[in-house]
Amino acid sequence: MRNFFDKTIYALILLSIASIIAESVEEFNSKYGEYLSIFETFTYLVFSVEYIYRVVESIQKKSWKSYVFSFFGIIDLLAIIPFFLPLFIAIDSRSIRVLRLARLVTIVKIGRHNKAVNTLISVVKSVRVEVGLTLFTSIIAVVFAGILMYYAEHETQPEVFKDMLQSIWWAVATLTTIGYGDIYPITGLGKLIASSLAFIGIGLVAIPAGLISAAYVEQLNKSKSSKDE
Repeated sequence: MRNFFDKTIYALILLSIASIIAESVEEFNSKYGEYLSIFETFTYLVFSVEYIYRVVESIQKKSWKSYVFSFFGIIDLLAIIPFFLPLFIAIDSRSIRVLRLARLVTIVKIGRHNKAVNTLISVVKSVRVEVGLTLFTSIIAVVFAGILMYYAEHETQPEVFKDMLQSIWWAVATLTTIGYGDIYPITGLGKLIASSLAFIGIGLVAIPAGLISAAYVEQLNKSKSSKDE
């Protein structure tokens, strides 16, 4: 019974995301908008029942805090707030439209019902310190390179590198190896800074990927070993 319930919630999550996408298609929404609204209400009610069920279950186990304040407990609550909040607080239509975006958190609920996603979350947690250090280093590199680029290019391209925020935006696009090409250096010093940041970016982007990959393989090996035993 529990397995059937979880699969039903899983399907509703996917259908809920599909309805969000469908609502953005004007022709489809104008024709089936009423049905989408009914389905939306239905999903909110089901997710609400699920949340209440899990709270009651955790209370019976005398560990309600472990669920209510857990990651998925908070996500479950955020998934139903957009439906109930307008019933208690008077807000205008624009606020309601923004609030409805919170429905997107339902996709995170998939993690509760998917072993692979839970494994990935465990892997990320196991290397969070190393990944956090890499992220911090990346932020420092972006800010430092952005400031240097501003002084290197501002006089030559005042309309492009008009302030340090624009320079930092360039640094983000370069460090992440995206390189949109909407803003780029033309001076010798600017090109030297860009080349250096590009090489640094390759390493900084590769480090988290390598850490997560190694931890994921280790987690899979542990899972296989426990099954063999």
